[in-house]
Amino acid sequence: MRTLLTTPLLLLFLLAGCSEPTVDPGFVVLMDAAPKGLDPRFATSDWSAKIVGLLHAGLVETDTADGVWEYELAESIEQTPPLEYRVTLRDDIFFHDGSKVTSADVEYTYMELGSEIVKSPYAGMSARIASFVVQDDRHFTITLKEAHAPFLTELSFGIVPKALCAGHKECPGDPIGAGPFAFESAESTQQVTLKSFDKYFAGKPKLDRLTFKLVKDDNTRLLALLGNTADLVQNAVAPLMLPVVQKDDRLEIVNAPSFKYTYIAFNLKHEILDDVRVRQAIAMGIDRDAIIKYKFRGLATKATGLLAPKHWAYEPNVTTFDYDPKRAMELLDEAGFPDPDGPEGPKMRFELEFKVSASKFRKSMAELMAHQLARIGIGITVRAYEWGTFFSDVKSGNFALTSLQWPSVSEPSLYRWIFHSENIPSETNRSAGANRGAYRNARVDELLDAGNLETNQAKRVSIYQEVQRILADDVPYVSLWHEDNIAILRKGTKGYWVTPNARLEALKVTERAVRKERRD
Repeated sequence: MRTLLTTPLLLLFLLAGCSEPTVDPGFVVLMDAAPKGLDPRFATSDWSAKIVGLLHAGLVETDTADGVWEYELAESIEQTPPLEYRVTLRDDIFFHDGSKVTSADVEYTYMELGSEIVKSPYAGMSARIASFVVQDDRHFTITLKEAHAPFLTELSFGIVPKALCAGHKECPGDPIGAGPFAFESAESTQQVTLKSFDKYFAGKPKLDRLTFKLVKDDNTRLLALLGNTADLVQNAVAPLMLPVVQKDDRLEIVNAPSFKYTYIAFNLKHEILDDVRVRQAIAMGIDRDAIIKYKFRGLATKATGLLAPKHWAYEPNVTTFDYDPKRAMELLDEAGFPDPDGPEGPKMRFELEFKVSASKFRKSMAELMAHQLARIGIGITVRAYEWGTFFSDVKSGNFALTSLQWPSVSEPSLYRWIFHSENIPSETNRSAGANRGAYRNARVDELLDAGNLETNQAKRVSIYQEVQRILADDVPYVSLWHEDNIAILRKGTKGYWVTPNARLEALKVTERAVRKERRD
């Protein structure tokens, strides 16, 4: 193993430079993609959202162990169903410049999202608000135009200071929030450094400095951990490389179930795939248990639908399609696609194209599933494309089969975005919604409309449980798995835990391990 690592380690050393850094970078987190801005009003990329969650604070916090919101800047929120929310702010909340967070800052943040100056991608939030009435610095009332069940979770949106940001599209200068860490410096998108904020209401973090470094190569990220130059990598080392980590006495693995959802989507306008029996057969032709065991080393949970088993609205009693090649072939026969030369013959019942991203791991997964489906007589051609081309095709419905992942399914209103018939993209509006396979079911539409309006959580559970049962029968997606969140840490790191949505909330309470020089 040492021989194989020699060249990459040398490269890593050369990239790092021969001299010691003049400033201790503190706790180093390696990123696999660059953040795209640190203003919460424009943070749409995964790493932007992760860092923004530490820089900025919202009225509530949703990056919790169970995905259920908790108070953050708000001391209390009194809801008068279904439209009115009376909010009291804490009295000990400050921005990083030392100014207090007030009702005026919240009003500015929410109500300017859709203004001609800001034009935030989150403008829908301000569009939902009929009135925002400030009583004083700590008290205000928000009244919605119509009931919107996810609104409480939307109150996790990071608050920005009005005095600094008003009149500008993006807040000028360094980002200033009210989160546990303050901005210190940035080197383009390659590196962002934060420092602990001593006026954070929940207490100053134990990490004095926090540095996020971009390392795009999978192997180089692992080598940085092995080489003692990083403290944390999360969900950015392939499961098949974990044995290397397990053998190292200076690293440890922390894994936990996630809200990530990986699936195969069908284009229901396809003349073959519009038959539910074909979709069910494909689901039964994929050996998910074997893939989880050998490709994920057991670090994933077989999915029955969009929601993970630990989600508050999860419905376990749904139709499932476990691996059953015999029954899959019977379904294909019933659907009018007999095997032309029998199970052992080379001819396929029909051929389909399976589009995926150019990720080596995702492509290899698709090829493995294609091999499994060939056993039941379905010929699959895997086509891998760079992300821009791939996602453009998916959004326009230009696919037969495709595989993607929803990275954090915490609010079940996401079902409406994905499966409501009004959210089917068109040729003229590819961003109309995420119902890219053109699924239609009038009862599901009715339930999803009701779920978006119902604010009683017990009633919402009932609504979404019925949605899950119908979708499991209709199979617009093959539900594959919920991959575990996997964090690799410097051994001796204290207090770090993994949230279901893979955010970095635990860095508020994490203690850095003492770095020791390697002897090998």
